Amino acid sequence: MKKNFYITTTLPYVNAPLHLGHAVEIIRADAIARVKKLEGYNVFFNTGTDEHGAKIFESAKKAGKEVKEYVDFYADLYKKTLKEFGVLSEGEGIHFVRTTDEDHVASAQEFWKRCDKNGYIYKKEYEAKYCVGCEEEKTESELVDGKCPDHNLVPEIIKEENYFFKLSAFGEKLLAFYEENPDFVVPAYRLNELKEFIKSGLRDFSISRLKEKMSWGVPVPGDDEHVMYVWFDALVNYISTLGWPNEEGNFKDFWVEGTPTQYCGKNNTRFQGLMWQAMLMGAGVGPTEKIVVDGFILGEGGVKMSNTLGNTIDPLDIVKEYGTDALRYFALREFHPFEDTAVSKDKLLESYNANLANGIGNLTS
Repeated sequence: MKKNFYITTTLPYVNAPLHLGHAVEIIRADAIARVKKLEGYNVFFNTGTDEHGAKIFESAKKAGKEVKEYVDFYADLYKKTLKEFGVLSEGEGIHFVRTTDEDHVASAQEFWKRCDKNGYIYKKEYEAKYCVGCEEEKTESELVDGKCPDHNLVPEIIKEENYFFKLSAFGEKLLAFYEENPDFVVPAYRLNELKEFIKSGLRDFSISRLKEKMSWGVPVPGDDEHVMYVWFDALVNYISTLGWPNEEGNFKDFWVEGTPTQYCGKNNTRFQGLMWQAMLMGAGVGPTEKIVVDGFILGEGGVKMSNTLGNTIDPLDIVKEYGTDALRYFALREFHPFEDTAVSKDKLLESYNANLANGIGNLTS
């Protein structure tokens, strides 16, 4: 009998074309999926698009488009781009989830209900500094000269009544889980970072926004005045794509009895390895088995590549100039698997000539 293997990337926001950092994550996950297929596994490879939240809402407004029209365009573009990356196609094990899919929306709402029923959701007034680029609250210690260092944006001040998830109730449970599963995060030092973060004290986090201020989101069950905070909704995609809350079928095969593996960048480690695991506990769902964490792809000046900053390299330009196989080679050979890697077009050309054309090319000849 074949064994089951599940791997998922994070879901990029549909506010711009995919940049090189996205390409590296997707290609690496695809390579793992291909290896597992060769080893005889049934493979479920999940990727897709994160389509809710303030960032998407503002981007659509700037583009002069209705939000649904805007996200449909970018979701279609993403699917076409995956072909240029040479990843597995539908029918070969890849599945594409959109957080605007009806099935996903229903799954996210059921997930909310279960966390609420179990006593982990409550409502309160709060005030916070919020970076639209990160879709995340920021503390003073995380800001540089009053701005988010990743997006060079001054955070907005949010003051309203929101729903909160009781993350503070899961500190000891998470630490116990980490002790029982020392290989849960790769590389291991990322797991140590999570442990230290928990020891410094966990804070409950906001999981809703007032609909009158930001309407583009999954409606909160039982409260027409609120929509879900984008992170709470988006994280549920890892099980909604498997058909959850249906406990049978793909969810049973690939999450319960398989090996659910999540690929992410280091800025997502806390969301994937801590917040999402606590949310799963809160809803009574089993944990992820393994999380693999990439370093950043750095652009000019050693700054993390970001669509918000406009310092990205278009991976499709690499495909046009060197071909799909060269892009995949760069992602799998030239970029450090776990640490940050500085990249420029000149460095890619040098690698292509020295290592791919002259090295592997001459050896093959």
